[in-house]
Amino acid sequence: MISHKDSSSKQHLSAETQAQQEILQSVLSPQRLYPWTPAEADEYFAEASAAGDELALSDEEAQQGWQALSAKLDTLWGDASSSIQGALAQRFARRLSQVAIAQITAKAAQVASTGRPLAAQLIACVRDTLTGWEEADLQVMARPLAHAMRGQEEILEATISSVRDIEWDALSPMEQARISLAAARWSIDYVNDQA
Repeated sequence: MISHKDSSSKQHLSAETQAQQEILQSVLSPQRLYPWTPAEADEYFAEASAAGDELALSDEEAQQGWQALSAKLDTLWGDASSSIQGALAQRFARRLSQVAIAQITAKAAQVASTGRPLAAQLIACVRDTLTGWEEADLQVMARPLAHAMRGQEEILEATISSVRDIEWDALSPMEQARISLAAARWSIDYVNDQA
């Protein structure tokens, strides 16, 4: 009776012997010349050029491929806060100042994975933006955004739409607080979705 171990060693030995025979045959065979000999060089390079021409890309295809690759690399290796800033700036347009966007997104990237309660994360994101507010007042305003069990998207959208669509400086302090907290919630959700 032949064991499994014996049969696998015979197969390995036969494969090794077969490989040795193929190498010996290729070395001793006079039919095939080394491809870099001068007699075959022109033919070899012509075949290689023809194969390369088949793979050539147009300038438009190369540009599209480069843009797709760049976008993918930016999402994989890019600075998280800069991608959030662009998305937040698009979403909230002129209702947030550039300073507020930078502060909120920087903090959102830091606090999103800390495990702290969501209300505390929201307040941490807006604390530098809303300097005149007491933390207790911010907690009251953040509570609906942080503790929504159902309709979280609807509450966020309702908060955003409750603020006039005008420049940051023209908003009342209450509107600035509302839109800042909504932007913080949106930014934290964005960071968590990207993770």
